[in-house]
Amino acid sequence: MNRKTIILGFDMETDIGSWTMGDKGLTKGGPEILRILRNHNIQATFFFTGREAQNHPKLVRQIRAAGHEIGCHTMFHETIGNAVFDMPGANFVLPDEVPGRLELATRAVQQIAGIRPVSFRAPRLFGSTEMIRILEDLGYLADSSFPCYFHGRDFRPYHPSAKDWSKPGKMRILEIPVFYDTEGSQGGTRHRGRDQWPMLRLKGGPWFAHLCRRMMPKARNHDGDAVLCVYLHPWEFVTMPRTIRTDEATITFNTFLHKNCGRTHLNALDAFIEAMIADGVRFTTMQQFAREYE
Repeated sequence: MNRKTIILGFDMETDIGSWTMGDKGLTKGGPEILRILRNHNIQATFFFTGREAQNHPKLVRQIRAAGHEIGCHTMFHETIGNAVFDMPGANFVLPDEVPGRLELATRAVQQIAGIRPVSFRAPRLFGSTEMIRILEDLGYLADSSFPCYFHGRDFRPYHPSAKDWSKPGKMRILEIPVFYDTEGSQGGTRHRGRDQWPMLRLKGGPWFAHLCRRMMPKARNHDGDAVLCVYLHPWEFVTMPRTIRTDEATITFNTFLHKNCGRTHLNALDAFIEAMIADGVRFTTMQQFAREYE
């Protein structure tokens, strides 16, 4: 068929991920994202943390009413799997606590959205085999947490093994990894040089569209179809601070966390979607793709 598909996934969390409790991204960026998606008549998946779903029920219902999918992103943006990079204060959940925490997050999102989430993404792509097994037990259809850029493997969808989520197996849940730049430089770490994020924001829509064109052939299955999964955050679409001060510390963020946040990134997303549609690419949700995959 040679069908080309892109899944846009927005991780609906507090501003700058693990570093603040601000919600400008949700309150200001969320509606702007919806406006762009509406203008292009495309659907996306919004992965809400349970806490942010509870704190912003109107936004959750607005997103669902617009025809988009509501997924889950843990309860408090906590770490429930294996670390991919050094993250001080990453709030690791003890292994024995993971099943209860994921069940709590699922219920919280379901209560606000009015529908049980069936798509999941772990914060920072810190997932694990145990996490995948729990998600399957909870009835999830798809996950998009496997950090292929870190492991250096292909990013085609697969049903994982219950013994090792990085390998194909017989589980029902579908793993749809986020794609990465296989030709990118690893730089000083194993992730920043090749990870797709935050390249749309830093390099713009035309550059990111070109990246997707380069990576599409590497994502093709035996039928010639290809899917690329993109991950973004609502806080990237509003201006973010360079420094925050609290009672106990002052944090100065690396440039890549705040550069081009706001209107520049909104324009980049708009240009990227327009370029992909012109290429004949279709946009869909995680849930829809998982059902089609079967």
